[in-house]
Amino acid sequence: MSAYRPTHDFLPGVPAVSRGRGAPNPPQGFHLADFIRMVHARRRLILRVAAGTVACALIAALLLPTSYSSNAVVMLDPRKNNVTDISAVLSQLSADPASLQNQIQILQSRELAATVIARLKLSADPEFNAALPQPGLAGQAALLLDPRQWFARRPRAGATDNDRIIDAFLRHVDAQAQGLSTAITITAKSRDASRAALIANTLADAYVKAQVTDKMTAAAATTSWLNNRLKELAQQLQAQEEEIQRYKAENGLNDSAPGNSLVDQQMAAINAQIVQARSDLAEKEAVSARLKQLARRGNSADAGQIAASPLIVQLRSQQAQVVAEEGNLASKYGALHPKMQALEQQKRELDAKIAQEVGRLAAGADNDVMVARAHVASLEASLGGTEHTATTQNMARIRLQALESNAASTRTMYEAFVQRLRQSQNMDEVQTPESRIISRAPVPLYPSAPRRTLIVGAALPLGLLLGVLMALLMEKLGPLMPVRAGAAPGVVLEPPARTSPAPARKGPPILGEINDAAALPAADFVPDYPASRYARAMAALVRQLESRAGSGGAVVALTSADAGENRSVIAVSLARAAARMGKKTVMLDCAQGTPATRALNAPVAAGLHEVLGGEIALNKALAKDPRCGVWLLGTMKRPASNAEVYASPAMVRLVSVLRGGADFVVIDCGPATAGPEAALIARLADATVLVCRRQALDSAMMGDAQRILESAQAAPVGIVVTK
Repeated sequence: MSAYRPTHDFLPGVPAVSRGRGAPNPPQGFHLADFIRMVHARRRLILRVAAGTVACALIAALLLPTSYSSNAVVMLDPRKNNVTDISAVLSQLSADPASLQNQIQILQSRELAATVIARLKLSADPEFNAALPQPGLAGQAALLLDPRQWFARRPRAGATDNDRIIDAFLRHVDAQAQGLSTAITITAKSRDASRAALIANTLADAYVKAQVTDKMTAAAATTSWLNNRLKELAQQLQAQEEEIQRYKAENGLNDSAPGNSLVDQQMAAINAQIVQARSDLAEKEAVSARLKQLARRGNSADAGQIAASPLIVQLRSQQAQVVAEEGNLASKYGALHPKMQALEQQKRELDAKIAQEVGRLAAGADNDVMVARAHVASLEASLGGTEHTATTQNMARIRLQALESNAASTRTMYEAFVQRLRQSQNMDEVQTPESRIISRAPVPLYPSAPRRTLIVGAALPLGLLLGVLMALLMEKLGPLMPVRAGAAPGVVLEPPARTSPAPARKGPPILGEINDAAALPAADFVPDYPASRYARAMAALVRQLESRAGSGGAVVALTSADAGENRSVIAVSLARAAARMGKKTVMLDCAQGTPATRALNAPVAAGLHEVLGGEIALNKALAKDPRCGVWLLGTMKRPASNAEVYASPAMVRLVSVLRGGADFVVIDCGPATAGPEAALIARLADATVLVCRRQALDSAMMGDAQRILESAQAAPVGIVVTK
């Protein structure tokens, strides 16, 4: 036999380094291959859940009552009526989204619903009045089996039948805006197709008529308010006018025209007279002063006023004649001639008369000055009194203006209200709605609910999903009830593992007790139910055996007294439990018949003896368990003498390489009583596990197995009892 050539790169993709137990590798995740394996293993459960879901959906679809839906379309008309809009009491509806939503709320209001219910007498319909008995036994059964009735909210205590009917009606109608338009779609649902169309059309008609009614009501209320307001304004205006006239009389404010009082006219006239009087006074004073000046000079007769006097003119004419005669006679007679003396005497008399007339005229001028001054003083006194009266009246006129302003404001308001009242009274009968029905609801030809095909069609993927979720739940939580031993792979096995130590006895200690691990399919229990007690017990056993190892990975040899499969089941379960704990695990199948290889179902192309003989490298001979990632080194062919192979240095080196490259090594040695092979392999391990049935624990075969292991100086032995 050629020498074994060890290699430290025996795990594909895994560096050959020493792995301490203080820092285990993270556990492997759930991959797509695990999911596919789980679905394949539990396909029956998934199909049962899916079939049950589809059956429930089919029953529910058949029991749900058939209902019909019909749509009526109402459009808010943005056009304005130029005739009626003159005196519109309510403003035109805008087409913004907020106004559109307000109209939708009106369509779904309880008041409008009550109007439709009363008009169609829906309170006598069992579909809307739950207090009425359902027609026929089938209708009552459908009502009881309707899932929507199971979770329906109960009405509050004291709720009236009318409130319940309105609530039921509102559940049958809906209003939605159509895109960006001003149209509103009214949808009505009922078990009767004709009733669905009738409800939609009646609701649309009631909505349009309600708009006209609202306008008429608003117009009537406005007219009544205007009448009352006009009466109040008329009384107020009359009182204000009376107060103005009374105030004028009390304060003497008698104006000849608006803005032109008598006092102002009088003041203007007095001012004009004063100006004229002062002018006359100045003129007369000037004449008097001139006369006095001329008088002082001795030629007062030269004054214009005096010269203009008719008497002075006459006297001067006579004086001129006398002077002319005197000139004529002076050439004929001397100065002492009687005629000359007579003329002189006549001149003196004329001068005296002129002087006398001048004096009289001068005195008259002084009198005129005095009279003019008295006239001016009189006018000025009158002006002062008039000004005082004007000041008093001006102060009173301020209050009068306030009274007149209030009266004018009241009069303007009164006239505006009168005009508005006339317009409202003329337009009450021509109010138009703000919306119109553009499409009336037709009688539907096909039911709208329930969509039985959709329900049943959606139940299939939903059932498959629920089945997968149920399978994942069972994969995680493990079995909930025991079944018989030897069940097929993938089915629920009995919950296991009581790890409490057995009572004190002679011989090797009992490491644990495992329930019903007699068949190879039980090895699938660890990956199928990682949260079960069995998987946890195997993990605890891995940790217990690992504590007995020295440096490097733990090497555990499993043997038994008989040739049953329970030993191989425990070996594979330990390997898979260690792999799920994140440990790099290697399984050596040295038993006759390779039961562990069959349990792992790994694709083995070459085996242990090929590696020991140097025919193939270790990393190429290892096969991976598709369930948990355990690396398997099986036994494809056997030499004539297995004992020589297992006792060879190559076997020792192989175990040493596995201890240095893996965290946990499990060796299925086969029965201890079948030959020396099991004892030879157990000598290379860190711990030996002797698997035994409970009923054979004290049998002679068990005693022989213990003596064989002790005589071969095998690793410390512990017993795992299966029941």
